[in-house]
Amino acid sequence: MITKEITINGKTYPVVFNMKTILGYEQISGKSFFGEDFSKMGERLALIAAAVISAGGKEELSIEEMMNADKLELVNEILAAYNVVIGMVKEFFKIPDVEPKPNEKEGDKGKN
Repeated sequence: MITKEITINGKTYPVVFNMKTILGYEQISGKSFFGEDFSKMGERLALIAAAVISAGGKEELSIEEMMNADKLELVNEILAAYNVVIGMVKEFFKIPDVEPKPNEKEGDKGKN
């Protein structure tokens, strides 16, 4: 299991991504994890909170605290935290950053 850290509002929190994170996300959001595109900020906050809860850190990060972000710097910290967690999701499921086009073969990349 990979553990990383995020910092929000001057506090550092450990985060992990595992089955507990998936279930936590579903409990917090009331939606299935699978099929989410995380385009809404509320979905991103729920994922961050689930990752913090799953890590079992001493301090918990509440969604309400993140919702009350009243400065651009805090919003940027939340977005950076989301990028850390979604990177862990991609790593967990081995999702490449760029998927090959359906008609591209491994050896054909870059050929004209």
